[in-house]
Parts: sequence; C-alpha cells; structure tokens
Amino acid sequence: MGSVVADIQDTIASEVNLPPGYSVDIGGQFENQQRAQKRLTIVVPVSLGLIALLLYFAFSSVGQALLILVNVPLAVIGGVFSLWVSGQYLSVPSSVGFITLFGVAVLNGVVMVESINQRIRMG
Repeated sequence: MGSVVADIQDTIASEVNLPPGYSVDIGGQFENQQRAQKRLTIVVPVSLGLIALLLYFAFSSVGQALLILVNVPLAVIGGVFSLWVSGQYLSVPSSVGFITLFGVAVLNGVVMVESINQRIRMG
C-alpha cells in the first residue's frame, strides 16, 4: 500500500496543478496503517523495556536479562529475512507477528538461561 500511495503522490506532484489553497490528502486504509505504525513505534520499545525489567526481577541479574534479550535482534533478522524471501512488506499484521516472535525469542532465552542456572546449581 505504501508504494502505491508514493506513486500516487509522485504523479500528483508532477502532473497535477492544484489551484492555490487546495491540497490532496490520502486517507482510508493508508491513514489507518500510518496511525497503527506510529502506535507500534511506541508500544514495541516500551514492551521490550518492561520485558527487560521483568527479566531482571526474575533472574536478579542484568547480565542474564541482557543475554536473554540478545535473542530479540537475532529473531528480528530472521523475521526480516522471511519477509524478504516471501516478498511481503512490513504491515500491521506482520508487525503483530514480530511482537509474537519477540515473545517466542524471549521465552527460548528464559528456558536456556534457567537450564544453565539449574546445571550450575547442581554442580
């Protein structure tokens, strides 16, 4: 949708002479998508910060919390690669998928760190 809107805006800018005081605004689904993307730029970092705080409280260690959070950028790389391979673009549904991917990556990290901690306690 973003590329279509960009093409429309380029065509309007180059080929349409609007009278003074007139403008063209694109709304509808594009406007809703822009609003959702703006909300996600706030929600995702806040969520990751709260996850980091909860991990610190759970493990009482900044190092272990950061070790778990290292999984998130690695998961993002895989998610972006998957979008590229499938020919998809970053949209609101794929952003929700990325949030889910963050949860799975954090959960895998928690299981890994807890397993390591348990083995250290057992000797």
